[in-house]
Amino acid sequence: MGRRKGRTVMTAPARLRSISPQVCNSPGCVPLKAAYEQAVQLGPKTWDEVEKLFLLALEQFDANVAAGIASMGDLQNGKGDFFNDLLALLLENCAGVRLYSRGKVPGLMIPQHNLDVTFPARGSIEFILEAKAVGTPRHPGSPKQKPIGRAGSADLDKRVKEVGFKTIDLKAEFARIMAAKGEAPTSISGDLTGWLRSVKPRSYLFIAARVISDKDLEQVIRKAQHAELASDAVGVYAFRAESVGQPTRYSPAKVPSNLELGRVLFRACQELTAIKRARPGDI
Repeated sequence: MGRRKGRTVMTAPARLRSISPQVCNSPGCVPLKAAYEQAVQLGPKTWDEVEKLFLLALEQFDANVAAGIASMGDLQNGKGDFFNDLLALLLENCAGVRLYSRGKVPGLMIPQHNLDVTFPARGSIEFILEAKAVGTPRHPGSPKQKPIGRAGSADLDKRVKEVGFKTIDLKAEFARIMAAKGEAPTSISGDLTGWLRSVKPRSYLFIAARVISDKDLEQVIRKAQHAELASDAVGVYAFRAESVGQPTRYSPAKVPSNLELGRVLFRACQELTAIKRARPGDI
């Protein structure tokens, strides 16, 4: 519970992060659930350890999408939730922490945000992970889509804007709380990106993008670079549909080194480790 602008702000109790209900319970998400459970058994700490597992799970899931086996709920949330769950598992193993879901978290302008992956469980949030998965094969719900499917970049603008606004709102509220405690937050001084990176919570955005062409890949990279202006870092894992005849057979696509998911995930792990050391009671 906190007090804001003369009124009490109720925050929901933190919950230990767990596999998403959509992935856990939906028949269309069986390949994703099986891959996540396999990852739990492996106990991985780096992206390299799970990359092949991730790509195979997406091939199998997208085959379900193309065949109409996956529901609209699976299509909208399944792949993104799985990506989110897997990244959180890697960070927990790497940094030696437990991550939490927290609801009704106040921002400066928006009264409540629901956050799937955060740390710590109590007090001001100091770390946020956001994961987005974009791009789909053609499926019965989109019969007029190109045979190879929908471009990954097509849905990225809206998601980047949503994450960017959320990051700014939460960082601005963190700065307000610092000022209320008599701690001086860094001034903006005309450089919003510089200020955002000087204020907690640390915000990491990860994007998994199914791309269908060189142009599509270029657009995903460009939009990820836009997202970097509001986030502390952005990691991208791009994978390409091999052909129109095999729209759910995938191979990794190269992105600039500063956006490589494995590198950014390692950086996030180091940030979490440092936060944990500064808060020894929160593990």
